[in-house]
Amino acid sequence: MSPSPGVAPSATGRSRSNPRADAPASYRPEIDGLRAVAVLAVILHHLSPRLLPGGYLGVDVFFVISGFVITGSLAQRPASGLGDLMLSFYGRRIRRLLPALLVCVLISAVALCLVNPEPGQMLGVGWRSLFGVSNLILHKLAVDYFRPAAELNPFTQTWSLGVEEQFYLLFPLLVWFSGFARTGRVGSRRLLWLLIALVVASLGVFVHQLRVDVPGAFFLLPGRFWELGVGCLLWLSLSLRNPNALGPGAPPAPPEAVPGGRVGIAAPIQLPLPLAALLALVAVTALPLPFGMVPVAAAVALTALLLGTVRVGTAAHGLLSSPPLVFLGLISYSLYLWHWSVLTLARWTVGVSATTIPLLVGLMLALAVISWRWVEEPLRRSPWWPERWQVVATGLLLAALGAGLLQGLTRQGSALLFQGDRNAGLAGPSAPAAADAPDCSGPGQGRLLFAGDSHAHVFMSAADHLCRRHGLGYGEAATVGMPYPPLHYTNPATGISREDAVTFALVEERRWNSLLASLVGDAAKRNTLVLALRWPLYFDPGFLPDSALRRTSHFDPISDLPLSRSEALGRWIKGVDEIAAANPGTPIVLLLPTPEFGGGVPMELCQPQWFRPQPPQECRTGLDRRSLDRLSAYLKRQLQPLVARHPHLILHDPLNALCPPGTGRCPRLRDGRLLYSDGDHLSGYGASLVLDDLMAALRRRTPPPNEAGSASTRSSAAAKSGP
Repeated sequence: MSPSPGVAPSATGRSRSNPRADAPASYRPEIDGLRAVAVLAVILHHLSPRLLPGGYLGVDVFFVISGFVITGSLAQRPASGLGDLMLSFYGRRIRRLLPALLVCVLISAVALCLVNPEPGQMLGVGWRSLFGVSNLILHKLAVDYFRPAAELNPFTQTWSLGVEEQFYLLFPLLVWFSGFARTGRVGSRRLLWLLIALVVASLGVFVHQLRVDVPGAFFLLPGRFWELGVGCLLWLSLSLRNPNALGPGAPPAPPEAVPGGRVGIAAPIQLPLPLAALLALVAVTALPLPFGMVPVAAAVALTALLLGTVRVGTAAHGLLSSPPLVFLGLISYSLYLWHWSVLTLARWTVGVSATTIPLLVGLMLALAVISWRWVEEPLRRSPWWPERWQVVATGLLLAALGAGLLQGLTRQGSALLFQGDRNAGLAGPSAPAAADAPDCSGPGQGRLLFAGDSHAHVFMSAADHLCRRHGLGYGEAATVGMPYPPLHYTNPATGISREDAVTFALVEERRWNSLLASLVGDAAKRNTLVLALRWPLYFDPGFLPDSALRRTSHFDPISDLPLSRSEALGRWIKGVDEIAAANPGTPIVLLLPTPEFGGGVPMELCQPQWFRPQPPQECRTGLDRRSLDRLSAYLKRQLQPLVARHPHLILHDPLNALCPPGTGRCPRLRDGRLLYSDGDHLSGYGASLVLDDLMAALRRRTPPPNEAGSASTRSSAAAKSGP
């Protein structure tokens, strides 16, 4: 986003409240005041959504302002040719946007490497922001199962800059080929009708994306073009209504509320509309409305109404032209860049809380003022080079050099700069030294065999614990994103397409067939089969709040017809029934769901580090387990007839090990160790606790046949490890 992309045009002369001594006669201070309102809304929302639930709409306010201002800017600068127009326009954009962005990105990148052991994906967003395409990678990461948390990425705020810069690639072409600023009212009307068509089309894309691709509606230009277009249309419509303001250098301006420009007590009564629009805009940002058509359209409409009706002498103009707001508007670009970098780096370290917020706000303001005073303003007003093509070339070269530095940090930065312990909180309770570890891989060795998706694969991280503590070997047939028996489904949130589902199902079948070799003859009595999967992703009928889970759609691989979740669960149960009937001598465990943390505090922030003295409270208290208990009860009811038919089929609930009894909650930390590696996968420590609980349950049920076969291994391990 470019909160302050250029000089806002006016013909009323310099405001007495304007703090810029060098401001041109066309300067409109109330637009800088509106920028201040927008950036304050964004900052309050990012400090805590509870402070201003709809503060994210500040970005939409900026989009409308940018469209309005950039149209006026191009009207004041008629060009002799298309090349002249493009070089002049992009030279100004580079001088205006790139220096502050480059400084912020480079400093934030180095700081990130100090506290993040794996900054690669985030740094990728950073270097792409220098070329105005960070919104594209952020959209891709938004649907990536293994994406880094957006609130921990110090470059996430650059997505709106990407939207604007992509708009800037298109808009000058529309201006030139419509004849705007060269053919008077004819060119203005051509551009007006062309923009109306594009705005309507973009609005349709936005509505469609809200149904099928919410990240696309948020991050991508096709669904955002209409917001900038509304600002452009506002400027054009005001110009066409005032024939005396159509020439170059004479864009529309707000007239005064009273004759002679004297501000009387009757002024707010004469023109109450702009004040009402301003108050309504503030009210909309205070409403707890999620991102969608209604709040965005309201913010865009109210911003356009305010820009189109504000008059010198009205209360709204007086408020927005006050020196504090105007100054915040002038530094709004740097403030927007730095506020997010400060907040994300604070989340990696001291946290964002009532005690740290005053310090963080002061730091944001200090960095923004420094950036504006010594980076933005000097380099914006300097011509850089006598030839405009040299300015554009220099900008591209600086962006390339910055990108090269960030790619160098991606390869070496973390290894050289990271100041924490990469394994903090991840060590298991009984990881053996290499010399003390027993051998659980010999012929005839009893094993636990895991089959399923990545929720089965996580137990590999506890294989040493399984061997040392229980004398059992480990085996698996696990494929990321595919349980066993296989399911055919899609989910854009986890990146699973129809083609992926078919491929992954075949891979899982091959791995399962290899595992079956362990279930032949006497080996069947020494092994226990465990089916583990991410149950909520496939079968949750709506108990859990994570919206990504609800995007799963099942289908029949032969007919390609859709299946409901209950139908998919029925087919999966039938597959387990066949497995149980084919392996009557092998105990088979169905491991019920583990906690799903979804959004909220990212798991990385729960990892204890010296520079993060106190993990967030959410890491210690965890989540309420009632919704998960309801899901487990639902699954038990569906599975009970199956268990009744096969005595060797066992249901095991891992919440017994992960959630302390009597608390009703499932914490993320225990004894300073992480129980999970991300929002839904167990860590090695968490997996070892579940295995201990499972083995105890199997012993209570009946001594597992495979334990007898491994008694000598356990005795040997006990002799080596001592009492």
